[in-house]
Amino acid sequence: MNHYFTGFISAVILTTSFFLFVGAKKRKIDNLTVQKITIVDNAGNQVGEIGSDRMDSYFWLKSLKSKKAGIEFSSKRKGSSLVLRNLKGKEIVNVGIDKDNGGSFLLNDRNGVSSLRMSSLSQGGGGMTVFNLRGKETVFIGTNKINAGQVKTYNGLGSETIFLGTDQNDAGLLSVNNNIGSSRAVIGVDQSGKGVINTLVK
Repeated sequence: MNHYFTGFISAVILTTSFFLFVGAKKRKIDNLTVQKITIVDNAGNQVGEIGSDRMDSYFWLKSLKSKKAGIEFSSKRKGSSLVLRNLKGKEIVNVGIDKDNGGSFLLNDRNGVSSLRMSSLSQGGGGMTVFNLRGKETVFIGTNKINAGQVKTYNGLGSETIFLGTDQNDAGLLSVNNNIGSSRAVIGVDQSGKGVINTLVK
C-alpha cells in the first residue's frame, strides 16, 4: 500500500513538473514595463544600462577596462546623440543633433581634441571643418550665405589665409590674405564679365 501511495505521489509530481516545464517554454511576455535595466557580465560587474532620467532616456555599454561608457545612446530634450569613447574615456565620435536642430558629426583624436566636424548650417546647406592638433580651425568646406560653394583656410593663429568660392555675382573668386587675415590679392570677375586681379602692398 505504501509503495502504491508513493508511486502515485511521484507520478503526480512528475506530471505537474512536465506541464510546468512545457508552460514555461511557451510563456510569452506581451508587455514589460521597467524604469531601468542593468547589464552585468559573468562576474556580476556592471557593463551596461538602459533607463531614463527625468525627461531623458539612455542606453550605454562599457568595457571593464574603461571608466566611462564606450558606447552611449541618449535621447534628450535638446536632441538625440550617439557617442563613442576610447578606453581612456575620451570622446572620439559624436553623431547627433546640433544647436540649430540639424545633423552633426564630430570626430576627435585619441585625446578628445576635435579633428573633423560635419554638420548642417543654420542658413542652409552643409559644411565640413578641419581642426589642427590644438583644436583650432584650419579648413572649412561648405555652403556660403548665398547658397554657393566655398573653401576657407586658416593659419595656426586662426586668421583666414585663403578664400576660394563664389562671389555675390555667382562668379569665381580667390582671395589671398596675410598672416593676420588682411586681404593682399584678389582674383575674380567684374560685373561686365572680365577677369580682375588686384594686389595690395600694405
